[in-house]
Formats: sequence, structure tokens, C-alpha cells
Amino acid sequence: MKVEIESVTNYMESNEVRKALVWEGTKEEIFKRFDKENNRLRYCNGSHYKFQDNTLQQEYIDWYKSLSQSTKFNMFYGNGTVD
Repeated sequence: MKVEIESVTNYMESNEVRKALVWEGTKEEIFKRFDKENNRLRYCNGSHYKFQDNTLQQEYIDWYKSLSQSTKFNMFYGNGTVD
């Protein structure tokens, strides 16, 4: 499966750069990568990844909601130390 992802980078409030990317893999692999890549940007100023297809965006939201709290926790923190 190939999915179009948009990378949105905000350098300043009025200067936004958008870049189209194509990710390949199973739907679950893409969803996990999407989550991981967005978590890497969690301290940035509005930079993020988003799905080009709104239907796929909704599927990702439903998939994420279906995960257990421990799975979400592990995806967010990985092997890191939690303060």
C-alpha cells in the first residue's frame, strides 16, 4: 500500500512549508510510523504530518482509539525514561 502524507513545517507563524511524501507498507505499519513521526515533532511549533486522504485520517483515528492504554504509552515513550 502507498499512502500520500503531507509534511507541514512552521518556521514562523506566517511561514509554512508543505511537502508531499509517499510512505509504503501495510496500513498498520503506516499508522505506527505516522504516530512515531508526529511524536518526534511534539515539541515543535506546529510542525506535523497529516494524511492527504480524509478517509485514511479517520481510519487512523479509529485505529488509535482501539489501542490499549499500555500500547499507546509504549508507542509514545518507547524505551525512554518517564519523568
